[in-house]
Amino acid sequence: MALGVGEQGLPAVKKSIMFVEITAADMCSDALAEQLEQALAQFLEGDFREKWETSKQLVELGPAAIAYLVPLLQDEASDWEVRWFAARTLGQFEHPDALQALIDLLQQQPDPDVLTMAAEGLSHFGDAGIKALIELLEQPEYRLIAVQVLASIQHSSVFVPLLTAAEDADPAIRAKAIAALGNFHHEEVDKLLIGTVRDPSMIVRREAIAALGVRHHLLTQVNLVDLLLPGLWDVRPEINQATAIALGKLGTETAVAALARVLSSPHTPDNLQADIISALGWIERASALRALIAALRQLSGSLQVQVVETLTRLQTPQLQQRAGDALCDWLKTYLLLPTADNQLIATIALALGTLHYQPAMLVLTDLQTHDDPKVQLYATAALRYFADEAGPG
Repeated sequence: MALGVGEQGLPAVKKSIMFVEITAADMCSDALAEQLEQALAQFLEGDFREKWETSKQLVELGPAAIAYLVPLLQDEASDWEVRWFAARTLGQFEHPDALQALIDLLQQQPDPDVLTMAAEGLSHFGDAGIKALIELLEQPEYRLIAVQVLASIQHSSVFVPLLTAAEDADPAIRAKAIAALGNFHHEEVDKLLIGTVRDPSMIVRREAIAALGVRHHLLTQVNLVDLLLPGLWDVRPEINQATAIALGKLGTETAVAALARVLSSPHTPDNLQADIISALGWIERASALRALIAALRQLSGSLQVQVVETLTRLQTPQLQQRAGDALCDWLKTYLLLPTADNQLIATIALALGTLHYQPAMLVLTDLQTHDDPKVQLYATAALRYFADEAGPG
């Protein structure tokens, strides 16, 4: 649903417009002023689509439109959507007044969505916009905002200021800078990330770990697994999760062994075990599959279900076959237990169909007469996979 102009915000906006209409009319012809006023009325009162089209029209009318847009941007009582579009539209002008208006907006510490749009606008100014942000970075009260905006701009000129910000005393600033620097493939960033894994701040460590998880080129230079491994025992769950994900992305045999060891430990909390199961599931290796199958026999019910569902993500036919072998064999034994959980039985049944494991058709057919309706339903759904493969006739 389109957001309209707020009832309380509109009078204040119109009051500002009355002031700017006078100054803008002095700057352009009467005909252009009339066009701008008409466009602005549509800009204020139209729905989202109309605002979008009017925004393009204002840009086409030229820099004279800036004087009409700036008061809308500055009016904190104005409707959020109007300010959002004003920021977006100003970003389309390569003009110092538009640049200054966007910088002024950042200094007001606006709504995060408007802040994002101001950042996008500033990115269109290239070196001029980045220079203005660097100047803002030098003011302590605006450092975090400046780093946030610099981090969102894909331009080589942001590299050096972000490196500087990565050494800031404020961990929030360091974390934002490191997260952005992770997108740069540069040896200075590699050194920074390796050193930052031991940062005293949790949010900084988390960003460094996440960035190292996708830097496969470092595997031949440093032992990334040993570097990251302590994160699995960190006192902060956020670091445990980030480390599990990073090791899963690296996907080496050493990473699999480390993850499997922590997964099988009776001292590992359930939430970390869940993260490790997910991480192992993205590694297309026989060793990762073995670790998950071994865990299936040790974990609690909800985690067993997660393991089974994770196995259905396997893409390699050979691994799918091996997963099917293990699940089918285990299911036949599990069905004999008086304490067998029907949710797990149903999940395994569906997984066997998803894996297209043909030898399971007999056991799946038997499960269609199971006492639990959900098991019957999942077994029938699994058998449909094989029917679909067979095709018509």
